[in-house]
Amino acid sequence: MTRGRRDDSAAHAPASFYIDEMPIVRMAPFVRALLRAMNVPPQDWEDLVQEVTAGAWLAMTQGRFRPLPGQPLGDALKLWLAGITWRQVSHYREKAHRRREVPDAAPWGVRGADDWLPHLPATAGIVEARDILRALDLITEAQAEILLMRYGERLDVTEIAEALDVKYETARARLRAARLRFIAAAENWQRVRS
Repeated sequence: MTRGRRDDSAAHAPASFYIDEMPIVRMAPFVRALLRAMNVPPQDWEDLVQEVTAGAWLAMTQGRFRPLPGQPLGDALKLWLAGITWRQVSHYREKAHRRREVPDAAPWGVRGADDWLPHLPATAGIVEARDILRALDLITEAQAEILLMRYGERLDVTEIAEALDVKYETARARLRAARLRFIAAAENWQRVRS
């Protein structure tokens, strides 16, 4: 390859882009939604979200975030984080396979112990949590994501709008619709269960 060609290809490469860490941190609900879609057990989500966030921040400081010219920054960040998440999940699965780990759905539970161990939640709380999770499975993933952002992450509507890269009114309307759909799904699940 001649020197002229190398300089020419470097001129067409997208320039690296730097933003502070907060947009990456605010994308945690998006990363959790990706982990859920990739069938990662929920007890490992927080560890992987931290690994994705740390990896993305390190790559950002090294100049490896290069959105395409004209691409909206929010879309570019989501695509970039999706790639980092995919790689982190593949490393997670590889480690589990090498150690022959079997992910446990309830790692803190003790079989046969309901009320006598003080560190375990009450049985009624477990049943209620399972009902909530089943109701979350009955609504769309986007609706579940916005509810988890609001009530799980305790983000206000302004922060949700920023994380989703939508207007405040749009985020508020989506949250209201998700709430109504979740309530209907929960009531329906209660009728089916009883």
